[in-house]
Amino acid sequence: MKKIEENALIQIESLLNECKGNLFEYLVAQHLAKFYEKEGDFLLKLPSDYRKRLQFYEQTIRHHNAEILISLSPMAQQVANEITYHSILKNKKIDSLYVIGKLSNGTNADLWNETDIVVIEDLQNGETKKHYLSLKLSKDHSFTHTKSAGVKSFLEKYFNSIGPRASELQQEFNNDVDESFFMMGHKLYEMIDGDFRGHFDHRFTSLYSELPGELSPEMRKVIHQNYFRVISKLKIALNELYLINPHVFFQSLSSLCGFSQSEIIQVNCIHSKNALKTISIKSFEDLFGDPFSTLDFSGIEEGGSSFEIRLKKVNLQVRIKPMNKFTTAAYKVNCSIKYKGESIE
Repeated sequence: MKKIEENALIQIESLLNECKGNLFEYLVAQHLAKFYEKEGDFLLKLPSDYRKRLQFYEQTIRHHNAEILISLSPMAQQVANEITYHSILKNKKIDSLYVIGKLSNGTNADLWNETDIVVIEDLQNGETKKHYLSLKLSKDHSFTHTKSAGVKSFLEKYFNSIGPRASELQQEFNNDVDESFFMMGHKLYEMIDGDFRGHFDHRFTSLYSELPGELSPEMRKVIHQNYFRVISKLKIALNELYLINPHVFFQSLSSLCGFSQSEIIQVNCIHSKNALKTISIKSFEDLFGDPFSTLDFSGIEEGGSSFEIRLKKVNLQVRIKPMNKFTTAAYKVNCSIKYKGESIE
């Protein structure tokens, strides 16, 4: 019962974080609209279904942690102020702005998926320019999520510019993933005196949970060893690609760091005890405009599921996670970043 309750708390925390982030991006956009005297137009253009979502976000946060709700607007105001006085928008004539969230899909999926707020600037020649803001709200000392991708297309999708070896390594890695899954299945079925037939059937799922947190420590160890094997193989493949062409490998990391397109402006907000501690505003040029110098790979803890690629200005964490339940051979690669230094103080 205790493990089930702990899993429920994790799910509630995940929902709360999602609602908090979505409401926060709206509040930042609203404060920006106030600053540029565009609030009326901004509110009128909000889709009706988005308004309903905002109500859900607010009600959910109020129910689980009203204290956070009280702090969101002051934090959003602080972030909006930082944006308006940053060089990207300072002294610019703003025509309008709107929230993207998860409501819009443009022709460039990566650009729109990473964009939360679009600010439209009036240029002197009569044309307009769009500024794409990617807003991140994270707890102090934590990594900020930037990208999730399917494990069986990850290398080919993000590192194909290195050459044909990326596709070859993808196929080899996919075989390793399948082999590791079968190894995990055989070990878990041995624990219940059964034989693994390539998939988890009712002989396991009718008696045991498909969520690792609700299993015995012995079973969890087997599952964690599976993730450890997979992440270890992924690190080996990435290291090989790096050695083939360090410069192209470095440039390929931009998308995993949340810069699929060079137009993205990333606003990373770190909070502690419901107060902002750090606001970091970065462009593509800030991280990937300089000539490549060097990077290195961290180790992987025994039984761990992640490692870091450490760049000059940011650490990129690469983690293996199940798509849903551990009983299917579907995994995703979660990428998160942590900037080095910088504070609003």
